Amino acid sequence: MEIHFLGTGSAYPGKGRDNTSLCLSNKNYQVLIDVSGNPCRKLKEINIGLEELDSVIFTHFHIDHIYGLPSLLWGMWLEGRQKPLSIYCDDRNEEKLNQWLDTMAVDDWGIDFPIHVNTFNGDHVEEMITGENLLISCFPALHSVPTIGLEIKSAGKTIVYSGDSEVNSHIQAYEYIDVLIHETTSAKEIDPNHTSLPEIVDYYNLDSIGRVILVHLSDGEPYDDELSRLNIRCKVEKAEEMMCIKL
Repeated sequence: MEIHFLGTGSAYPGKGRDNTSLCLSNKNYQVLIDVSGNPCRKLKEINIGLEELDSVIFTHFHIDHIYGLPSLLWGMWLEGRQKPLSIYCDDRNEEKLNQWLDTMAVDDWGIDFPIHVNTFNGDHVEEMITGENLLISCFPALHSVPTIGLEIKSAGKTIVYSGDSEVNSHIQAYEYIDVLIHETTSAKEIDPNHTSLPEIVDYYNLDSIGRVILVHLSDGEPYDDELSRLNIRCKVEKAEEMMCIKL
């Protein structure tokens, strides 16, 4: 399993970070979690062809997490993709997604690949994707709109992604997490519907987490100062653009 950090920034406009988006690559299955920036270029940069991507998961429908979808679909069409593409969204956002696809007029492009919209109930824990040595489930996050976090199980490892969220009791309840990818919109200040670095340290038992990777980072925040002050650099690190971790 490889986790590629295609974007690591928060919704605030950033100088060196695209909005947060992840790509999971597990043997022959590729999943894009949220779509920001220039997804076609970034997928090609990590040697994943547009024909290879299997699924897109939207954690929620704030614009910074979804705006790259038109260019992704356009690039797939231009390259003659034929393999079906699955898009997963909360059932409360299905109508918005279908309206957006209609606005883009994708049916008029003459695309050769089916787009399958799959919905989930974001208020509950629910299995979404099951495959060879891969299980992806969602759980409710704590945000201003319906939002999910994700649990990814592969090769005996547990990866948890918070999504945009305050600190979450569902994550706190895990006995052990190999990699926790957690949003950290602010370094110090409490930000409603989001998380700060001290909150992560105070709320979660870091002894039960192998590695914490911070995403949804904002320009001008003193993350490095806080990491040093809290003395957690051995456990917690900032994600960087196009970083890849292998499990």
